[in-house]
Amino acid sequence: MARFKWMEKPESIPAEKIAEEFRADIVVIGAGHAGTAAARAASESGASVIVLEQQNEEKQWILGVGEIGHINSEWQKSHGLPAVDIDEFVNDWQLRTGNRSDYRLIRKYAENCGDAFDWFIEPLAEEEKAAIHPMLTPPASSFSYNLNGLRSWPGSANMGVKLQDKAVRLSQEIAKKNGALFFFDTKACELLKDDGSVTGVIARRIDGSYLSFHADLGVILAAGDYSGNVEMCRDLLAEADDLVDEGDFTGHGWDGSGIRMGVWAGGRLEPRSHAAMGGNYSFPGFDLIGSAAVLRVNCHGERYSNEGFGTHIFAAFPGAKQPNGMLWGIFDSNIFEEVKYQAANHAVFDYTDKKEIEKLVNALKQASDTSGKSVQIRDKAGAVRPLYCADSIEALSACLFDDPDDRNRFIKSVQRYNTLCDLGEDPDFGKDKKLLHPIRKAPFFACGNRKDSHQPGGQSLKILVTVSGLLINADQQVLGQDFEPIPGLYATGNCSGCRFGTAYTTSLPGQSISIAQTLGRVLGMELAEKEA
Repeated sequence: MARFKWMEKPESIPAEKIAEEFRADIVVIGAGHAGTAAARAASESGASVIVLEQQNEEKQWILGVGEIGHINSEWQKSHGLPAVDIDEFVNDWQLRTGNRSDYRLIRKYAENCGDAFDWFIEPLAEEEKAAIHPMLTPPASSFSYNLNGLRSWPGSANMGVKLQDKAVRLSQEIAKKNGALFFFDTKACELLKDDGSVTGVIARRIDGSYLSFHADLGVILAAGDYSGNVEMCRDLLAEADDLVDEGDFTGHGWDGSGIRMGVWAGGRLEPRSHAAMGGNYSFPGFDLIGSAAVLRVNCHGERYSNEGFGTHIFAAFPGAKQPNGMLWGIFDSNIFEEVKYQAANHAVFDYTDKKEIEKLVNALKQASDTSGKSVQIRDKAGAVRPLYCADSIEALSACLFDDPDDRNRFIKSVQRYNTLCDLGEDPDFGKDKKLLHPIRKAPFFACGNRKDSHQPGGQSLKILVTVSGLLINADQQVLGQDFEPIPGLYATGNCSGCRFGTAYTTSLPGQSISIAQTLGRVLGMELAEKEA
């Protein structure tokens, strides 16, 4: 009996409903970052490829904000970035995931992600390549390469959404020129099996007709995550489910159909609690000051954590356990210096990007011009956050708290924090001394976010996408209930597990996109080589 209702396999589609049959060496389900990379790489290696994508070709939405976090590319080398030691990179990854990720798989990613990025941008014009910005480059002398034993590195590529999407579509065109067939408006429904092996897939066209696709070498599940499936999120994101009493904490991704098909074919899921971008943390400063480790207080004015513990996500976990209400990030007019102490991770503020600096300058000016009143700042995801400015900590307390006791606690929290900064040590929460910056230079600012277990919101108990899925081995073969590979079935991108721990924590911004492209490409090449 299936553990969860969505794991129950539906009735098989009758053979008489199949309108047409197709055959190829490799059938790829999904034309996002991972699926497109697999299709292009396999076609370049001489394999025949069919790609199924449920979206319309012209309207295809491709995940990502244009940040692609990788190491050791020729592109990075051209920008003066030094090579990253593979052993250090992979061991840091394993520390972040609690050794839940597959070392061999992550090693394969680390060894190939630089080449994969160079390959990904190869079809772009030279002026387009020149427009790609190496984040946090050159890094400030105060850059945090190591916080609490966790490493980070500058140099992620920020190419923006439009150029990222163009590069994906150019890869699709290259695959087509190599003979790959793309079936858009076609949703995969059921994997075909023969004597325990997966041999193909049945898909439904937008007109309701069914087609069957047979794969001689393998079927690749690259259909994305399950953040758009409420049942799967509740059942698999156990930590987030425990933190959210009611309300919708799901994301804007896919319905998990690729993962479900893998389960129906006998595939085993990665153990819970699954990893996602969000759902189990709350964070007040995202998209305004990035992951800068400023003082954070809860709705009662109390400091509650080490604001700079290792990485943006780890530092934000304690916020999810605070009383329901506003969380505030408190800083002064030295913020432009303080952001230079960040580690390079998801949500980093890129102080080498003129647009990011200009955005912060404008926001702080707007808040200063309306001192004592809330300014509403909209982030990249569309969420609105309040920003306050005041000429004294006492005045700022009046902006943030109605209760006099909360105001007094807040003032004492700032005073205590300043004392610790002067001492150069933090016995209260163990914050790294280089991150201890006093709050004394007026005007003073507070950026906020509501933590509410009854109403999840952006960067507070609300997820973007999930990054866990089917249990796979280092060759990206889906494992069955006996932990043995299912012949003919592979999973990559956000259909696959074994890449992250119980949360998306990174040493570079944009690693989810990079690992999807890299491992998708590697899988396409490795499968094509089987025929050769």
